[in-house]
Amino acid sequence: MNKEKKGLNKAILIAIVVLVIGLGIGFYMGKEKGRTLPATSRHYSDNKVIATVGDVKITEKELKNRMEPVFYMNGKTKMTDEEIDYYEQNMIDYITTTEMLYQAGVKNKVKVDKEELDAQYTSLMATISQSFGMDEEAYLKKFDLTKDGVEKSLEKEAIAAKYIDEESKVSDKEVEEYYNKNKKDFDEIKASHILIKNVDENGEKLDDAKIKENKRVAEDVLKKALEGEDFAELAKKYSEDGSAQSGGDLGFFGKGKMVPEFEKAAFSLNKGEIYPEVVETQFGYHIIKKTDEQEKTFDEVKDSLKQQLVLEKQNALIEKLTKEYNVEIKK
Repeated sequence: MNKEKKGLNKAILIAIVVLVIGLGIGFYMGKEKGRTLPATSRHYSDNKVIATVGDVKITEKELKNRMEPVFYMNGKTKMTDEEIDYYEQNMIDYITTTEMLYQAGVKNKVKVDKEELDAQYTSLMATISQSFGMDEEAYLKKFDLTKDGVEKSLEKEAIAAKYIDEESKVSDKEVEEYYNKNKKDFDEIKASHILIKNVDENGEKLDDAKIKENKRVAEDVLKKALEGEDFAELAKKYSEDGSAQSGGDLGFFGKGKMVPEFEKAAFSLNKGEIYPEVVETQFGYHIIKKTDEQEKTFDEVKDSLKQQLVLEKQNALIEKLTKEYNVEIKK
């Protein structure tokens, strides 16, 4: 089946240095614990194809090279099949994403200076020597690596990272234009609430009878609030939320910070107004009062907004390339 990549950001393009060193660290830690093999292992075939990116086939051998650090880092703790599967899927996403970005980078004539790659390789080997007392030859032999293979990985990831960076640049002008068109989305409000919980301390839903009783209590409290009783005092008396002792005050928050039902009600209010109905969410019944509002200036949101727009460009690029290179996960 085709694998759709969602929520990916530049962080996934960590240098191969991390993975290579990670293997070294894992093995070193394992030896400190008095063992030569990790508690967890899984058999991988050298030739079995687990994914394709265009005409390039990804085999289990490459997956094995990525998974061994995880096994070693886990020490004597036995990983479950579910945990192994989770890490494998992340590794496969990492490998295929890097491959398609690399191919696109080569197609668009993205290049990395040899001097830069040489410096990365030298730095990597110096770190290994300092940390683990292994010279380059011993390290490569120990982990069945070759200098050419490590250098190629460094180059591939450097090109992939440079390509996605170039394709996802966002100018200050773009950020400001987006802000000006969507100013309302950056408004924040301050609200207080009274929560009657419909879940127990373990997050399990209460029985129907108790929930029915809770709704009656919530409606009674709402009535008191609408009739003018002090909201903060009602919160201290009835609310089962951690904010109760501060009168139900939740502070300022923007859109996307609260569950949808709560957000919709809170943002519909005028300053000082109490929502006229009990609002039900996954947590229970809420009585909501809007207490203040403020606009976020461009300077306040500029940096985080720029990061958001860069991420959106990266995600769009990943989705586009996934289709263009017909990325297919077979495992």
